[in-house]
Amino acid sequence: MESQKPKIAMYVKRPFGEKLNASFDFIKENWKQLFKYSTYLILPICLIQAANFSGLMGSMTDLTAMQASGGISDNPLAALGPSFALNYAGVIFFSCLGALLMTSLVYAMVRLYNEREERLNGIVFGDIKSLLLRNIKRLFLMGIACSFLFIFAVVIVVLLAVLTPFTLILTIPLLFAFMVPLALMAPIYLFEDISLGEAFAKTFRLGFATWGGVFLVLMVMGLIASVLQGIVSIPWYVIYIVKMVFTMSDGGATSSSVGLNFAQYLFSILMLYGSYLSAIFSIVGLVYQYGHASEVVDSITVESDIDNFDKL
Repeated sequence: MESQKPKIAMYVKRPFGEKLNASFDFIKENWKQLFKYSTYLILPICLIQAANFSGLMGSMTDLTAMQASGGISDNPLAALGPSFALNYAGVIFFSCLGALLMTSLVYAMVRLYNEREERLNGIVFGDIKSLLLRNIKRLFLMGIACSFLFIFAVVIVVLLAVLTPFTLILTIPLLFAFMVPLALMAPIYLFEDISLGEAFAKTFRLGFATWGGVFLVLMVMGLIASVLQGIVSIPWYVIYIVKMVFTMSDGGATSSSVGLNFAQYLFSILMLYGSYLSAIFSIVGLVYQYGHASEVVDSITVESDIDNFDKL
């Protein structure tokens, strides 16, 4: 019989390369489950978001054609109309919703993987549902809190810059330095049963202690995600360029072509769906960075062994 590989432990001190290997191993082992449930949750979002995105790009194409033909006023925004604003708002809203659902799903599946003896084998949506809803609620609250924190920080930076622009030499690096540890807040707040305030405190405590590791994980996994996003975006860019060239050449008649618009819509779905899936690399990478930071700073495994000593 083929022996099963050991479960990928979360709370382990790992060098940077081993953190990447653990992330890739988790995705490789559970890619079917990740793909299946990501499709259930994210594909409907992509269908609606792609319609908004195609409408947004269609407005931009029409505007470009009008500018080329000289049939536009000095105020180009007035020619876009209310549909542009609605499509733009739709793209932003569904982008936030898709990111919320994807992040909540991946963290729910990681937690189930760690808690179940059979890992993610044989899971159904009922196994994920309670954790998924909990994660959605917590991520929503966390997003609101982080948004207010970011706005407050930006206001302080702007006020100091008004006094003297030289403050930007100090405030911009400080703002960046404080933003990097915040990447650990999602796994901390979702994996641990603590309050939002406690999660903020622990985020900066673990984040600054392992700042370099957090930054490297974000950079490398972000690069991988960007490459994958670029690959799945190629068909959309090709059809967009073709549509733009023909629209410019015939004065805007091609922009109403049903075939080109439908192809652009399909490729928009592919691009958006691929973007959400590629984000899995960054999400999982932060999971094992969080496990590494918890073990380095708080020795989670040692404390757990002491608490369970009487059961050994």
